[in-house]
Amino acid sequence: MLAPFFNIFKKKSEKENRNRNYQNKIDVIKTIETKDRTTISIVEAKDIVKKIDQSQTKILTERIDKIRHLTQKPIENIESIISDLESTRIAVHETSFESVVVNSKKMVINSIRKELSSNIPPPTTLNYVIKLHERLDSMVNRFSEVSKSHKKVFNFFISKYADKLKTEFENISSLSMQCKYEIDNFENERQPLQNCFDNIDALIHKNELIKVEEEKFKTKQFQLDDLKLKIKKLNAEINDLTESKKYVESKDVVKKIQVLELEKDKLHKELINAFSRVSRAMNKYSYGLNRLVVQRIDLMTEQPWKIFEDFQTYLDLIKEVKNAISKGKIILKESEKIETYFDNILNSLPDYKEKEEKLNSEIEKLNNNKNMHIISKLNELKKKYANYHEELRYIESYLKNSQNEIAKNKEEYDDLLNSIETYINRITKSKYHLSILK
Repeated sequence: MLAPFFNIFKKKSEKENRNRNYQNKIDVIKTIETKDRTTISIVEAKDIVKKIDQSQTKILTERIDKIRHLTQKPIENIESIISDLESTRIAVHETSFESVVVNSKKMVINSIRKELSSNIPPPTTLNYVIKLHERLDSMVNRFSEVSKSHKKVFNFFISKYADKLKTEFENISSLSMQCKYEIDNFENERQPLQNCFDNIDALIHKNELIKVEEEKFKTKQFQLDDLKLKIKKLNAEINDLTESKKYVESKDVVKKIQVLELEKDKLHKELINAFSRVSRAMNKYSYGLNRLVVQRIDLMTEQPWKIFEDFQTYLDLIKEVKNAISKGKIILKESEKIETYFDNILNSLPDYKEKEEKLNSEIEKLNNNKNMHIISKLNELKKKYANYHEELRYIESYLKNSQNEIAKNKEEYDDLLNSIETYINRITKSKYHLSILK
């Protein structure tokens, strides 16, 4: 009995392929002249790398085309074998197996013939090289599947064809492995070239990035210089204003206003304290009343000095609350004491009103002083000065970060430039210097 046929596609070992001698692709690249110039542009550099890539790819396609030619013979032999098999009647001793064997034979022939039917065009590009390898690999895999699914037919009924097919299948398998080795070898050698392509693109992008960042830096530096001049001018304006006679006079007026404002604050606190003693009674009184009354009671407990704007209305409301307590409509602990607080409020409010109005009148008079506009102007200038300084800090921070970013990009730019020059000079055995417009 023959050995199981599904192992007939055993591929050649990687060691066997590695022992083959391959010409170094880099060494066969001829020096690309650029009219004896040592300085080349980025476009010329890209063109050099492109020509190197085309040259390497041409070497690969030539090698793979030789493999393609070598596949023709085993393919023709397989076609001849299956044609012979197709015309041969298989002797089957047991009639019950005859239809199974015949059908299996047809399926084997059709499967193999289908794989052989597609033409393999000459490889002219890397993509075609890869497709050729995939085509060979597909043949090998398909033959392996056929042998496994119909191994009994091969081993028992058409055994005399098995060895012939095995030899041809191994030849195709070997050529497929050889093709793969060539592609792997090419891609390994091509990686530095691809890195160079990537670095050239990165260099162009980095150069544009540096130009944009430097332009932004110049704009911000101009803004900074302009802002410093504005601050200097504004500072002089503030100094002139604070040293003027009018400002000194206006400062005295401001001090007087501040004293009056302190008196007003003291008066307001006294009013709040007075109304806080009766706030509970007033809140009880407001239950169930309309919204306007509730708002008036809230105003008396929170900002009682504002009642002077409609004094009589609020005076009447206070009296109503007091009367409600007196008649027992509002039940409170120590109601007599609360009534006394209301009496004190009613008695003191006219004096408070007079003091409030007098203070407001004096403050208004002082604010109308002809020199008071200087204070307003000074405050505006100081506010602008603070805004300028905030903007100044932002621009200085931006410039510092931008300077660091530009320095970092330039360092990366130099690294990319050196990498590209090193690769091109090594591959062309020249001493080119790469120049890019900045």
